[in-house]
Amino acid sequence: MKLLLDAAFPLVLFQRLHGAGKEAERVIEPGCRCVGDDRLRERLATQPLVFLTQDQELADIPADFRSQVVISDLPPWMPIGQRVDIWLAAIGKLADLQPEDRLFEILPWGELVAWEILEFGRRLRGRIDHGARGGY
Repeated sequence: MKLLLDAAFPLVLFQRLHGAGKEAERVIEPGCRCVGDDRLRERLATQPLVFLTQDQELADIPADFRSQVVISDLPPWMPIGQRVDIWLAAIGKLADLQPEDRLFEILPWGELVAWEILEFGRRLRGRIDHGARGGY
């Protein structure tokens, strides 16, 4: 599982992922703050990545996206250490359960849920647990 982190995530998350032996990169190009939205969407559509973002605009991905998108809705006032632990736990659940869903959200209290992508929008599928494969 290759992880791609939005530029808004703290460096400490990237460092902890690497320290745990995870393959991760940040959406930052040399000499540039971040990659353009069109290039990012093209990469996510064609490569099997897990993209961690805080950008709600990515909630409109199509069902045939190759990447999985995890939108973090954790409040910015939450201590960074606590947010990093929640992000790592969510990534761990995805790695353990390997759900086929494309769109996930980390709710403000840290729960990871999957969204079903519909032709005209999305529908909440359910929380992701460490239980049986599929996780619902």
